Amino acid sequence: MIPQNRRTRKSLIKSRAPKPKSEMSRSTKLTDMKRIFIILSLALFCLQIPGMAQKTRVGIEAGATIANLYGKIDGVTTDYNSKGGFTAGLLIDAPIGKSRFSFRPGVSYVQKGASVNKTVDQELIWATRYANFDMTFAYQTKGAKGVTILAGLGPSVSLNLPSKKITKTRDAKTEENLVMDKESPAEIKGIDYGATGFAGLQMKNGAFLTVSYNYGIRNLIPEKDPVDELRSGCVSIKIGILLRNNK
Repeated sequence: MIPQNRRTRKSLIKSRAPKPKSEMSRSTKLTDMKRIFIILSLALFCLQIPGMAQKTRVGIEAGATIANLYGKIDGVTTDYNSKGGFTAGLLIDAPIGKSRFSFRPGVSYVQKGASVNKTVDQELIWATRYANFDMTFAYQTKGAKGVTILAGLGPSVSLNLPSKKITKTRDAKTEENLVMDKESPAEIKGIDYGATGFAGLQMKNGAFLTVSYNYGIRNLIPEKDPVDELRSGCVSIKIGILLRNNK
């Protein structure tokens, strides 16, 4: 089922005349610039933290994602197909005193979305893109042969980046911008927030492997509706390494 329900169509009819394309373009560019500024500022902040504590280390990570959207449209439970993607980012591992806990925040680029309508002849994909900020706390315990076992949990915030609607047929593939905002005519809300949990293994040299799940608790339907709801979920499988802190 294509997520263009009667609520959206009615709201489009009732809404005021759309803004001129030039005005919408300027507004979108300003919003994107603000988000890029926030992302760069947080990334720079992450790079500065190691200078504050001797045992704090910066890490880099990358991997694959499997995402989907869950909920109800027109009161009917969605049956979307998962979508694969890519993720990469920076993280910090800051031990908390002499305990086994550490603060492990991170900023990453994440590809999410879902295949929202698939038939024999055609597939409609929402390819959403986010700058994701995780503020997780990790518990670490020693395993066999010096391997550290990790587990963590914490809140997350996702800022939407330019995203696409992709239509695939047997003969062609077309793309158009996916409108993400909190009001109609947007098809899905932009900013998302929720929680991230992860588990993994870390070697003595700082190399690590983690599997995480990010669940968005925000209803992504653009306008309030007593029945409709849509929330995101994303599994990430990542490898990375914590860099040496020479201070």
